[in-house]
Amino acid sequence: MTPGEVVASFWQAMATNDFFKAGEWLADDFECFWPQSNELIAGRENFAQINTNYPAAGQW
Repeated sequence: MTPGEVVASFWQAMATNDFFKAGEWLADDFECFWPQSNELIAGRENFAQINTNYPAAGQW
């Protein structure tokens, strides 16, 4: 799989709001920093949980 295909697969999963599926494309030691709230999201499971529970309407 090419890097472009990996990125496309990640965003396809994000477009369906399947954050656990999207998380499968992230590295085991994934970290995401949200500067607006000064939050650090560490790990695939936490990425999926925070996005699943984020109070937003609609798809990405």
